[in-house]
Amino acid sequence: MADALVSGLVSTILGNLNSYLQQEFGAAWGLKDEIQKLKSTFTAIQAVLQDAEAKQTKNATLQDWLSKLKDAAYDADNLLDEFATEVLKRRVDRRRGGINQVSAFFTARNPFVFRLRMAHKVKDIGDRLDAIAGESLKFQLKEGVIDSQIYNMEERKTGSLVIESEIYGRNEEKELIIDVLLSSLSYQDDLSVYAIWGMGGLGKTTVSQLVYNDPRVQAHFEMRIWVCVSDDFSIQRLTKAIIELIEGVGCNISELDLLQRHLQERLRGRRFLLVLDDVWNEENDKWDRLKDVLRCGSKGSMLIVTTRIEKVARMMATLPIYHLGYLSDDDSWTLFKQRAFGSGREENLELETIGKAIVKKCGRVPLAVKALGSLMWFKSNISEWLFVKESDIWDLSDSENAILPILRLSYDNLHPYLRQCFAYCSIFPKDYEMEVDMLIELWMANSFIPSKGQTNLLLIARECFNDLVCRSFFQDVKENHNGDLTCKMHDLMHDLAQSIMIQECCTMEHGKVLKIPEKIRHLSFYKSSPESKDMRAKQSLRSFILLLMPDLYWLDNWKDNLATYISKQKYLRVLAVRGIHIEKLISSIGNLKHLRYLDVSHSDIISLPESTTCLQNLQTLKLRGCRSLRELPKGMKQMRNLICLDIRNCYSLTCMPVGLGQLTCLQTLSMFIVGPHHSRQISELKELNLGGELTIKQLNYVKNPEDARSSNLKRKHNLCDLRLYWDLRLFWDRDMKRQNFPNNVEEILDGLQPHSNLKKLTIYAYQGLKFPNWMLDLDLQNLVQISLIRCERCEHLPLLGKLPFLEVLSIVRMNAVKHFNNECHGDGKKSFPALEKLIFKEMPSLEEWTTTDGGESLGCLRELEITGCPKLADLPNLPALKRLVIERSNTRLFRSVMDLTSLSWLGLSDYDELEALPDGLLQNHKVLKSLDINKLCRIKILPRQMDNLSALKLLVIRCCRSLECLPEGLKHLISLEILHIVGCESLTSLPALGLQGLSSLRSLNIFYCKKLSYLSEGVKHLTALQGLSITQCPELTSLPEGIQHLNALQNLTLRDCNGLVSLPNGLGSLQLLQISGCPHLEWRCEEKKGEDWPKIAHVPKIWINDRQIQSLDC
Repeated sequence: MADALVSGLVSTILGNLNSYLQQEFGAAWGLKDEIQKLKSTFTAIQAVLQDAEAKQTKNATLQDWLSKLKDAAYDADNLLDEFATEVLKRRVDRRRGGINQVSAFFTARNPFVFRLRMAHKVKDIGDRLDAIAGESLKFQLKEGVIDSQIYNMEERKTGSLVIESEIYGRNEEKELIIDVLLSSLSYQDDLSVYAIWGMGGLGKTTVSQLVYNDPRVQAHFEMRIWVCVSDDFSIQRLTKAIIELIEGVGCNISELDLLQRHLQERLRGRRFLLVLDDVWNEENDKWDRLKDVLRCGSKGSMLIVTTRIEKVARMMATLPIYHLGYLSDDDSWTLFKQRAFGSGREENLELETIGKAIVKKCGRVPLAVKALGSLMWFKSNISEWLFVKESDIWDLSDSENAILPILRLSYDNLHPYLRQCFAYCSIFPKDYEMEVDMLIELWMANSFIPSKGQTNLLLIARECFNDLVCRSFFQDVKENHNGDLTCKMHDLMHDLAQSIMIQECCTMEHGKVLKIPEKIRHLSFYKSSPESKDMRAKQSLRSFILLLMPDLYWLDNWKDNLATYISKQKYLRVLAVRGIHIEKLISSIGNLKHLRYLDVSHSDIISLPESTTCLQNLQTLKLRGCRSLRELPKGMKQMRNLICLDIRNCYSLTCMPVGLGQLTCLQTLSMFIVGPHHSRQISELKELNLGGELTIKQLNYVKNPEDARSSNLKRKHNLCDLRLYWDLRLFWDRDMKRQNFPNNVEEILDGLQPHSNLKKLTIYAYQGLKFPNWMLDLDLQNLVQISLIRCERCEHLPLLGKLPFLEVLSIVRMNAVKHFNNECHGDGKKSFPALEKLIFKEMPSLEEWTTTDGGESLGCLRELEITGCPKLADLPNLPALKRLVIERSNTRLFRSVMDLTSLSWLGLSDYDELEALPDGLLQNHKVLKSLDINKLCRIKILPRQMDNLSALKLLVIRCCRSLECLPEGLKHLISLEILHIVGCESLTSLPALGLQGLSSLRSLNIFYCKKLSYLSEGVKHLTALQGLSITQCPELTSLPEGIQHLNALQNLTLRDCNGLVSLPNGLGSLQLLQISGCPHLEWRCEEKKGEDWPKIAHVPKIWINDRQIQSLDC
């Protein structure tokens, strides 16, 4: 829809007009009446906006009116922001002691000149808006809140009937729900409520219909009622509808009390099933009033609710919520095939191939699959099918595309500010993993987030994100490898967002040519150069984002032009140039007075220009991974609107700017470096309400417990991840001969007690003899992750076993710790109830690990890593352990490995003196799936007993320099899919008999085996092999002719094998051949001339020395 965001923009402007800054400006500059007039005009326009947006699809003139209104509203928003910025700048001037009055007279800062200029702009925008408001009269728009969904209510109504033979892939869900309905769970209350939640189009209604009509359900319930609720949750309407469905005739009762009594008479004492389909109501009070009426049936009465909103599901459900997922790929294709081909169309393999590609575009959403399948039934030409396959879904007309109107319904039900938040996400490419923090900071920068009194703006933004997740606009919310929360949008949701923002938002992607819209306001580049003449003419941008990886250098040649272009974007609010290779920002960055978000992460910046502190509106400054950054601007204390300062991994940064504690809006400060001077002490953190992650470095400069307590960590309830770092270098005297440990270091750590909400805690290089009371007294009950690193003088660990939610524990280089026993476990019956991952690393004194006597301990432990523990000789019983790594530790631990029969992943590494693995080491591991043997330098042969490793899928043998041969017992690895052999310098060949049973092997990789001279004819048994890669095996002279039996082999890679003189025959199935550093083969495989060319001429893709010489697909 052309202009679906105007209402959100107008709401934002009205909020700004009501702000204290605008009122202050209007009064101070004599523009109070003009600003009040603007407010009145926008209020009058807002009254008819929702009706206008609802009607615009069928009225081109109305669309044009909304477009003009939007342009004027953006100009008004820029003007008001300029007012507010001037107020902020003059406040800074007053704090700095004023500005030179003589110089100011001859600049734009002259109060008289500024007032005249602003008054002229206000008048111009006011006249434009008056004219636009006057035009609205001809459309006869209705005032007030208009229910824009009424026009399609009939289309949204659902019933209980369903044709089961046309439903695919939902039998499992149906059976699960029926089991709940018929189980004892449903008898726990007089009315049990089961909620089915999921995004629009997944088939919530369909599954409910299948359950509702199942004969077992029909027999179980005396009465069944189906009501389509939609967005009208009127108690009176619903009560009347239920009565009419029960009685089969109309109900003439109009009084609510009489209706409720009549309904209870019908339900009392009867076991009934009531389905409330498509519920949108989020008001607890309305639900409670309806629920009270329905609590009159017999035990076992059930209510099924379907909804797109998680909040609704949680509010109504009394049983565990069922989140409905997507169809499987096979079921999606079956459903599409039934719709597109039916029984009347002849089979066409070419159409089926195209059809499978179309199904992928539907993202396994049943409604989309059905809609496109039905569409393709009416298209018989291959060109028509290709058009749909290659087109974006939003380019299809409404009549051809039924899924977007369904999703659009969810969108239209959002508040205006949530619509803006969602639609803005089209600035990211499809399937892009969005960082949640970045997302909400971008929303704030664009003023999408409404202020609510004194409520934290960042907190409101997070609530907006959570709301959109609950409504299924986002999915796949998870932590990435950096610990950042990320999410994705379903492709269809992205299509919807892009259809809304098509005139305002554009993503330039590598390999795609797009025309940038005339009035573009948000522009991003994904693996694509910003070099574009079309782009340079645009000066209306509010967002400029480079979505790049830090190691991409193609931007270097254009960064000077980029600086010139950016300096012209005077309305820019977002500038994200992450990964750009520059050493300094242009000094004119301070002229971007509207800028609220600046990201130069992973750049080569050494320092920021002092003009950066002129960015009075800046909320977010991201410098993550700027490893060369040495200092921050000295005047940062003037940037009073700063909310987020991300300086993670800025390793060259050695101090903080003076007065950082004056930034009272700051809520995210990833790192604070304590300095020796008073103005950089830890007390700067006192008044900062920080959340998220905080690393405090150089705690050596905290001189006493009072200073530590002045950081006020205990009151920072939004802090999730705290990292406390001492600098080991600062413990040494000037001559680096002796370490000096302060006597009060224990009291200092005690004064750094965090709030009990903390989830992650890291303590590095703490040199006290014991840990503080707040770690011993279990004050941090919510901890899920603890890392204790280089706390070298502590002999005893704190009482960690009683932390109920602790999932990850890392203990590294605690040289004095000898025991991991009851002092850490506690004396209760259950120790470490939630621990899933445990790491012991470089623990030279650790000699004992015992669990609680007679109690349950480590029952959830899944992963264990033991590195550099030479005295630890035994492991306790770990019944749930799945992944184990033992490296450079006591070989007697291998005896414990034999008893850990639950392992699915085992890694043994770095034993220089070990000459043989114990007999029977692998005899009991029937469920082991991955085995990694690394740096067992003196071992000549692996254990022969591999009979029981029938589940093994991955075998990696690395850097076993003395290994001469592989055991014939390999043949028992019937499930093995991947075999890596790397750096085994003494290995001469593969065992002929040992390869016989490897019928599941898909990938064989052999690297850096200097003496390997022959693969053996046993390779002919590798009938499932798809990929063979051999690198740096100089003694290998030929490949066995048995390769011709490998009909599944598709990829063959040969690198730096100087001795290879020819290729074998029978490479008929090969799809990709790569040869590099093999001089004989290079000559023999010369295109159309070499002796081996006939053997490979059929291969679609051939690369020689990293140059493609054949591509039959082109």
